Amino acid sequence: MDLRALQYLLAVADEGSISNAAKSLHMTQPTLSRQLTALENELGCKLFTRTYKGMEPNENGTKLLRYAQSMLELEQKAKDELRQGEESVTGSVYIGAGETTNMRFVAQAMQEVSKDHPEVDFELFSGSTVDLFDGFMRGAYDFLIECEVKAHVDMNSAMLPIEDVWGVYTRRNSRIGSLKRARPEDLVGEPLLMSRQANDLGKLERWAGEIAEEYDVRVTYGLPLNAALIARAGFGSLLTYENLNEVGQETEMVFVPLFPKLTSKQGIVWRKTELSKQAQVFLESFTAICSAAISNTSMPGKAS
Repeated sequence: MDLRALQYLLAVADEGSISNAAKSLHMTQPTLSRQLTALENELGCKLFTRTYKGMEPNENGTKLLRYAQSMLELEQKAKDELRQGEESVTGSVYIGAGETTNMRFVAQAMQEVSKDHPEVDFELFSGSTVDLFDGFMRGAYDFLIECEVKAHVDMNSAMLPIEDVWGVYTRRNSRIGSLKRARPEDLVGEPLLMSRQANDLGKLERWAGEIAEEYDVRVTYGLPLNAALIARAGFGSLLTYENLNEVGQETEMVFVPLFPKLTSKQGIVWRKTELSKQAQVFLESFTAICSAAISNTSMPGKAS
């Protein structure tokens, strides 16, 4: 497969029609149509369904689009690295990450790298670890901020300084909103918004025990931002990490920690192959910042 053919595929999927895609690619419609037909002939299957709305990827097209996006991103990464001089540090650092309060350390490292190497930029891909891990394994990202970090024998990893604390993000005037702490039995009868990853890993089920069978899970989510909007609308109470959403007297929302306390450990993971120069300087800055934060929290008189 020619990479240009994959670019054409993405353009048709994005624009929804061959005519609009041809305009965006600055080529004629018949030429693009022939290229798309040639790709379908090469693969031996149709990639689009033609509807009154335009061109929509079918099941085969959707599968190929996932690979096409990764392949084109890897092509760009290769070009960026090969264009660098021996002494220069330029190009992009690719980071896949879930939502965690540890992102403050990622931000600090970005600032430090940008100060010393202004030609370095960052590509951030948000999603649950389950959603991002396949792309990470294919080389789409230099680093993965892994929620519920675990050992990987073929990769490097490092723990992050902060353990995220689980609790309930809910309206202040709700039943749970009036509690100081939420026990497993307190969640019975409450419409819940549950993390898909935590649910699949059985983390909250282990915390709640047999009571979890009585829970009324109305929504499962990947990342908590949209789920938080649903909770604010009053549809249910959101099980999530502390400090990801705004709370306080000036808002209608509160965060009620779970009891017994439930935490999640996060880590950064990277492959054992050689990193690009820009990825290496980011890693050095990031690990130094995290080490300092861990040392600070372990000092006498400091909160852990």
